[in-house]
Amino acid sequence: MIQVQGVSKQYGSKLLFENADGFIGPQSRVALIGPNGAGKSTLIRLILGQETPDTGRIVRSKHLTLGHLAQEVPKYQSGTVLSEVTKLEHWLEELKKERTQLENTFASGSEDVEALERYGEVLHKLERYEESRLEAKAKEILMGMGFKVSDFHRSLTEFSGGWLMRVAFSRVLLMEPDLLLLDEPTNHLDLESLLWLESFLRDYAGAILMISHDTAFLNALSTEILEIDQKKIFQYRGNLDSYALQKAERLELLKAQHRNQQVKIEHLESFINRFKAKASKAKQAQSRVKQLEKMERIELPEERATIRFRFPTATQSGKEVITLKDVAVNFGQKHVFGNVNWTLQRKSRVAIAGINGAGKTTLLRLLSGDLDPTSGEIKFGHQVQVGYYAQLQSEALDMKSTILEELEKVAPQLPVSQVRGIAGAFLFTGDAVEKKCSVLSGGEKARVAMAKLLLSPSNFLILDEPTNHLDVESREVLMEALQDYHGTVVLVSHDRDFMAPLVDSVLELQPYVSGKKGHPQLVQFLGSYEEYVQKKMKDIEALGEQTRSLSKSEAPATAAGAGSGELGASPSNSYENRKTADREKRSAERKRVVLEEEIQKLEELKMDLESKMTHEEVLHHPDKLIQLSKEHKNCEKSLGEKITEWERIYGESS
Repeated sequence: MIQVQGVSKQYGSKLLFENADGFIGPQSRVALIGPNGAGKSTLIRLILGQETPDTGRIVRSKHLTLGHLAQEVPKYQSGTVLSEVTKLEHWLEELKKERTQLENTFASGSEDVEALERYGEVLHKLERYEESRLEAKAKEILMGMGFKVSDFHRSLTEFSGGWLMRVAFSRVLLMEPDLLLLDEPTNHLDLESLLWLESFLRDYAGAILMISHDTAFLNALSTEILEIDQKKIFQYRGNLDSYALQKAERLELLKAQHRNQQVKIEHLESFINRFKAKASKAKQAQSRVKQLEKMERIELPEERATIRFRFPTATQSGKEVITLKDVAVNFGQKHVFGNVNWTLQRKSRVAIAGINGAGKTTLLRLLSGDLDPTSGEIKFGHQVQVGYYAQLQSEALDMKSTILEELEKVAPQLPVSQVRGIAGAFLFTGDAVEKKCSVLSGGEKARVAMAKLLLSPSNFLILDEPTNHLDVESREVLMEALQDYHGTVVLVSHDRDFMAPLVDSVLELQPYVSGKKGHPQLVQFLGSYEEYVQKKMKDIEALGEQTRSLSKSEAPATAAGAGSGELGASPSNSYENRKTADREKRSAERKRVVLEEEIQKLEELKMDLESKMTHEEVLHHPDKLIQLSKEHKNCEKSLGEKITEWERIYGESS
């Protein structure tokens, strides 16, 4: 599908690729890896044709369709979620134009086998994009991405950047291109959507090229690895675990070849130095000089510096680090929290989980003191020192400051040499500390923000998606440092491999439900983080069954089938028939809107009941648990009936 042939690419003095080769085959699952700044996103832009190589070329197979998810949040002027996702008019027009061209070719008497095969592909794609099927598939994808039925017709202007990224992602998935190019696709997803996406991509018909720092995501999906290293592209079979073994073997072989070559070079140089001035041996010495010049030198990869650090020691806090009592948070008319009660004990390591929009970042801002509650009380314990890494912490840097100046702001008492040492631990050595923050990449800004956190001693760490923008090596070192940390930690992250060894408890934040002010939103999960992920995977499987049932619709009547009752109809009868059909369609649409509202209410009730069933007081009273279980079962039954009715009406109206 894609061949990279002898590609070189340079920006100023920085050489990213030098005579690099690689390929992507049909239906392959390729993880594109390499340190930050190695050129991963550049390679994607080259494949897309957004940039051109300095030398070499990118060869794409004929008729190849590409779907790209970039890291930038899209800008939408208007429209609804569903209308934007199904906006494939240009795509369809191109297919219809190609169909007409092929039909004209056949009409002229051509029997080109390749054209016939392509014609079959075009017809298949047009059938797949048929309007009724397209909308049903779009709704299935949107529900998997975390949207509710009631969100489908909401304006895009009502959604945050993270949700707009999901809209863009849903549209790319709906297009079903031959090759998906995904640049950090998991950064804006919660755990539920991430697990759904893994399941969806596992069954994807086309090929996928992925850049991600989420090792669990890459391990679950990848069957091939493309690594950018030493300005070349190295290709491996298998997932990340398999790649690590293969790379170690390749490096051992390379080192052995390098040692043998060095011995050979020493012998040749020794002979030349001994006999170059001797007339009888001059010809042989000259022959060895030419041999040296022609020799292709084996280069070993540079030993990369790695971050090694420990969080600074701070005084021990009181036993109760922070207490929230009847806390509520509102932003204007939007209610985020209500009736949040929680006490965090010293040395706890807590994962805050929940869908995007439930308020995880808002909760962390409350815990850090960065945000005051609308009502209720927050009380910090004795000698609590907070260290807060916000999700957008790197964007809060002073872009006019240098790296060194930014670090000195948080540690004015430290000598410059010590601050430079901390910068060096985060790979900013020598003149690099004089770089302005404005010219740094996203990963470099994240490292500066992490270095600032390191310079401020704390006994209560609050981390909001700390691994976003960190490369794999930096992420591993951060995890090691957190494992050695002796304070209290509260974490929000969808990175499963990062979270599992760090946390000892999970708190799930339930979304606020209007009219349910009494129910708690912060619910303790009784189990490990791994068990929590397993529970979510089962929930995703159940959601998959639900969304698949929603996507089934009756096939539209064919022209031949419709003709039997209408070919002999009079114009007046045809008009009446159309009028009746329009009336029935409007009636079905009204019923469908009502059903979608009822489905949303039942989904909220089901979530509320599930929340109550995990309360400690309920678990100790079997009679309450039995009653709630009955209500939950009835709710599930009603929800299933409503979805079946929605499916029937949707099929009839499509």
